Amino acid sequence: MCSRTLSRLRQNFPYIPPEATVDHLVIGAGVVGLAIGRELVHRFRSRSTFVVERNPQPGQETSSRNSEVIHAGIYYPQDSLKTALCLRGRKLMYDYCRKHEIPHKKIGKLIISRSREETEYLQKLYDKCQSLNGSQDLRRGVMFGRMEDRDEELVPFRVIDQAEAHALEPDLSPDVSFGLFSPETGVLDSHAFISSLENSIENSENGELVYGTHVVRIDRSSTDQGWVVQTQTNADQPGEGGGERNSVLAKCLVNCAGLNAHNIYNHLLYPRSRQLQLGFCKGSYYSYGSPKGVDSVKHLIYPTPIQQPTQKSFVGLGTHLTLDMNQKIKFGPDVEWLTTRMIKANKGLVGKCGPDGLAADALEELQDFWTELLVPNDQRLETTYQSVKGYLPGVDRDHFSPDYSGIRPKLRTMEGSQNESNQELLLNGNERMSDSQLPNLDDFYINQSEPGFVNLLGIESPGLTSSLAIAEHVAKLIQQLPSGLSLKSRQSTAHERFSAVGHLDDWA
Repeated sequence: MCSRTLSRLRQNFPYIPPEATVDHLVIGAGVVGLAIGRELVHRFRSRSTFVVERNPQPGQETSSRNSEVIHAGIYYPQDSLKTALCLRGRKLMYDYCRKHEIPHKKIGKLIISRSREETEYLQKLYDKCQSLNGSQDLRRGVMFGRMEDRDEELVPFRVIDQAEAHALEPDLSPDVSFGLFSPETGVLDSHAFISSLENSIENSENGELVYGTHVVRIDRSSTDQGWVVQTQTNADQPGEGGGERNSVLAKCLVNCAGLNAHNIYNHLLYPRSRQLQLGFCKGSYYSYGSPKGVDSVKHLIYPTPIQQPTQKSFVGLGTHLTLDMNQKIKFGPDVEWLTTRMIKANKGLVGKCGPDGLAADALEELQDFWTELLVPNDQRLETTYQSVKGYLPGVDRDHFSPDYSGIRPKLRTMEGSQNESNQELLLNGNERMSDSQLPNLDDFYINQSEPGFVNLLGIESPGLTSSLAIAEHVAKLIQQLPSGLSLKSRQSTAHERFSAVGHLDDWA
C-alpha cells in the first residue's frame, strides 16, 4: 500500500480543466450510493447521474460486511435521522423486497436481559417504543402522510417474561429473565438487493455506473456552478501515477464514500491544518458450525446493547446471534476500535508543502490503512465465545471459527479533542449555534455542506435498513438544484455531457 495522504494526492494530481459535465455525480457504490443513484435516475429523468466506485464491484466495503438485518429502529434518539430513516427505510425495504423478489424473511428478534440493570434499560427502551408509536410527526414521515395507516404501530414490540422467552428460544440461559420481542425485524440477501439496485441504474437511460475509478481530487469550479472532480482509472497504484485520468464538472456532487467519505470532504477543507476524521470501529463475525446449544434457535437473539461511558449512546448492539437466508448461524460483531495511522504531511513528497499545502509538521491520515486489518481477529474468539455462552450456555467453543469482519465509519472518535474538531468542521461556518444545535456525532450526518455538495458521513448501522429512505432524503435536498443540460441537447457548450464525449465512453 502506498503512503496515500491528501497532500500527496494534491501534489500528484494538479488541477486540470473538466472535459465533460454531469448533473449528479455520486461517489461510492455501496448500498447507500446505489440507492441514491437509483432514486436520482428515476426521479430526475432529464438529468444525468453517474455513480463512481473505486472497487471493481459494488458493495465491497461496509455494505457486504454486516449482519444483513432489517432493523426495527428503536435504539436511537427519537428526533434523530437514524430513527426517522430507519423506520421509513424498513417499510420501504420490505416493499422493495416483495416487489423485486429479493430473498428476505421477517424472522423476528429477541432482545434479552440477564440482570436488573439490563432489565431497567429494556423497560426504558419499551417505553421509548411507545413514545415513537405515539409521535404523529414521525408517523407522517414514515407513512408519507398516509394517516389511514394510523392504527399501524411504527415500532411493533412486546414485553416477554422469562417463561415466554424460553418458550420462544428453549436454548437460552436460565439467567434470561426478561426481554422484548420485535416481530418486524428481519433478514435479507443483501447481495441480491445490491444487485437489484445496480441493475436499476444500468438499465436506465440517464444513469451510469463506473467501477475501478478513484476520486483523487476535488476543486470548486471557478467559472461554473459545480465541482471539478478528477478521477484515476485502472491504476496499478491508485493515488500514484499511471492509469487513465479524467476531469469532469459535476453540477451536484453526492459524497457517500463510506469509510473514505471524510477524505473526500477534506478536499474541500484543504489546505486547512485541521481535517475531519472518522472513528474506525471494527467488528468481527464468527460462524458456528454445529447444532449444539442452538438446535432450537428460530429468531435473532440480541443481548442488551453495549453502553458508552456517558450512557447517552452505545458502541454496538452486542455480540448477537443472526441467521442468514440459509439458516446459517453467526455471532458478532464484537467491538474493536482501530488506531488511525497518521504520518507527517510532507512525508514522501517532492519538495516542501507550499502555500497550497499543509504545514510541514502537520499530521495526516494514511488513507485506507484499515484495508490491511479486515481479517477477523482470531485472538478475540475466546471473548466472543464467553459473551455468547452467557446467554446460550450450550454452545461449544470448538465449533466457533472466524468468518469475516467489517468496519463501521463513526463520526464520534475515541479522542475528545477530535470530536470537538469534527463538530466545528461540520458547522458550515455557523459559529452561533447553541450546544443543542451542534452536529450530533452519534447520528447520520446528511447535509448540503456546500452549494451542490451533499455530504453523507457516519453512515453506519442502520445504514442498510435505511438506504432507500436515505435516498429519498438526499433527493429532496437536491430537488431545487439547477437541472443542468437536457440529455437530448447536442448544442455546443463549454462542457459537453458525459454521454456526448466519445473518448470518455470507456470510462463509463
